[in-house]
Amino acid sequence: MALEQKLFRSQMNPHFIFNSLIAIQSYIYQKDPVSAGDFLAKFADLVRMILESSRSEFVLFSKEMNSLGLYLQLQNLRFENKFDYEIIVDENIDKDNVSIPPMLAQPFIENAIEHGLRFKKDKGLLKINYNLEDNKIVFSIEDNGIGREKAKELNKKKEHLSLAINITEERLAILSKKFKHRFKLEIIDLKNNDGEPGGTSVKFVMPCKVLKK
Repeated sequence: MALEQKLFRSQMNPHFIFNSLIAIQSYIYQKDPVSAGDFLAKFADLVRMILESSRSEFVLFSKEMNSLGLYLQLQNLRFENKFDYEIIVDENIDKDNVSIPPMLAQPFIENAIEHGLRFKKDKGLLKINYNLEDNKIVFSIEDNGIGREKAKELNKKKEHLSLAINITEERLAILSKKFKHRFKLEIIDLKNNDGEPGGTSVKFVMPCKVLKK
């Protein structure tokens, strides 16, 4: 229960909630009720999905994709299309028959957007890939933002990110012990063609649960 509560707090960042509501309010002030209603409906759906999934160790892959899609849509609306994103899923993954731990990627996606892409002068790109390799799910989050070191210089408020990473590592340790399979996490600082910081890559390797054969 303690981890469940910490997991929910890490996923429902008060900063994200506040700015989402501010974005909805701005649409109302602009007398754009259609956009305001659409944003509010997506926000409500995401909160419901996170409430449901934070009580489960595994969720259906298709359900996880719905949550992730909503989250990215809301973040893109918040930042007024400051970045593009793409989600690529291996065609060998049976979305309606495979389950994975919920919202593992979300804290790192939030970090990529909030601390990497938002400070980029030109439009950024966020790539999320899910692959099936040797009966394991391998997924990566890659951004072409300003990199972790530069982000630390610009933003001293890293408490939420540190909390999210610690909680994720705690989740992976518990899952590894319980299911007797190692859940791996790797964070890589990327370089551009000039050898300068050019974003961050986060990679997870984990076993998946097949519901039926």
